[in-house]
Amino acid sequence: MEHLGTYDTIVVGAGVTGIVASVAAARAGARVLLVESSGILGGLITGGRLTKPTGIVQPGVYLDLIERAASYGGADPNVQASHWGTYSGVFDTEVMQRVIIETLEEAGVEVMLFAHVTGALQEGHVIRGVELHTKAGPYLATAPTVIDASGDGDVAALAGVNFMYGRPGDGHVQPMTSYFRILNVQFSELAQDCLGHPDDIRELVIPDGAGRDNGDYVLKFYMAGFEQRIADARRDGFEWIIPKSHLHMKAGLLPGELNVNATRVQGNALEPRTRTRAAIEVRKQAYCAFDFLKRYVRGMESAIFLDVAPVLGVRETRRIEGDYVLTEDDVRKQARFPDAIGLSNAPLDIHEPGGEGGAMIGVGSGYGIPYRCLLPRGVEGLLIAGRCLSVDAGAFASTRNTPACAITAQAAGVAAAECARRNVTPRELPAQVVQEALTAIGVSLGNHASDRAVATVTS
Repeated sequence: MEHLGTYDTIVVGAGVTGIVASVAAARAGARVLLVESSGILGGLITGGRLTKPTGIVQPGVYLDLIERAASYGGADPNVQASHWGTYSGVFDTEVMQRVIIETLEEAGVEVMLFAHVTGALQEGHVIRGVELHTKAGPYLATAPTVIDASGDGDVAALAGVNFMYGRPGDGHVQPMTSYFRILNVQFSELAQDCLGHPDDIRELVIPDGAGRDNGDYVLKFYMAGFEQRIADARRDGFEWIIPKSHLHMKAGLLPGELNVNATRVQGNALEPRTRTRAAIEVRKQAYCAFDFLKRYVRGMESAIFLDVAPVLGVRETRRIEGDYVLTEDDVRKQARFPDAIGLSNAPLDIHEPGGEGGAMIGVGSGYGIPYRCLLPRGVEGLLIAGRCLSVDAGAFASTRNTPACAITAQAAGVAAAECARRNVTPRELPAQVVQEALTAIGVSLGNHASDRAVATVTS
């Protein structure tokens, strides 16, 4: 098997978690390989059109990307208010793709796309690298530290680390989804429709001073609701095939562009037939939702269906068992930890496993995420970050959101670089070393009661 190279760290997965981790490590002086099985950089924040961070984006690589996108006119880094709390950093997907490429190249990260991780190289309980499969055949890549940013915890699972799956009792996970995009929406009419039915709206954001010009609503309009209207349509005989009782819609960068989150497919995304079915089913559901909007919602009369996001939105699979398992109680009680590496105010964002409902529950000033959650039990040389973090099913509803993923990614990247510099494993590295590096760039750690989520506000 050909040896691709030896690195200070290998990052597996190029979603927002992998992008942040690889750049953070490279900026700290590490030689980094970023491995991605698809041909898309950014994962759900680009190919999945997950462009509205659910929570405050802390200082670090993710915020840098958003602010750079804003310099191109493709993001709004300002802090926004919601019924559950505050968030920041709405952006356009293609502009984000551009700034990701620029940032990776400037940091000197080596990127390997279309490469599937098929094995973890191990000496006993120590990870030494990964096995890759490419169009040219198998390769080996070696490093003293590997960061599993795969979302599904693929490297940890290949290494035999214990993992958790689903909620207690029935084992259900949050459903899969995909955004779809429509053009030629008349936003002033849509806004008036929403204002005229306040009992049917869960959340509504209309920019101050917005009039009849679609440009007034770019990257700012947002709504969630239409539960009653969907129910009424079903009673009228409309064939609503989506197992979801409401929908979410947000304005894109193009005047008249609307991104819609309405689709829902239950099941285990680790099972290949289920994942395949979901990729097809979300398209059928998207067409159904579009037909509903055209028939029952003002401002949609001339709307055109453009496309479905190319990356399937997998919300939940494995949660890797780490030295500490963050709990829902920790999140709800705004817990602080002495080894915290970032404060997250991401709400409990619940798309009902096995059902049609959902909820957004605020977490106040936020909770600290312990460094121990990044350390998978039973192995050395491996860090976990992002969606596969060591949390219980309840806490996961918050930590799966991109601002929390970026917090753990920033810490993992810094830790990997420090491990290479000091010739130690992530478990041997004092959490204080990571904390000092994060504090230096303005991260609110979540280790003191006075900590609050922070963000840069650009006028």
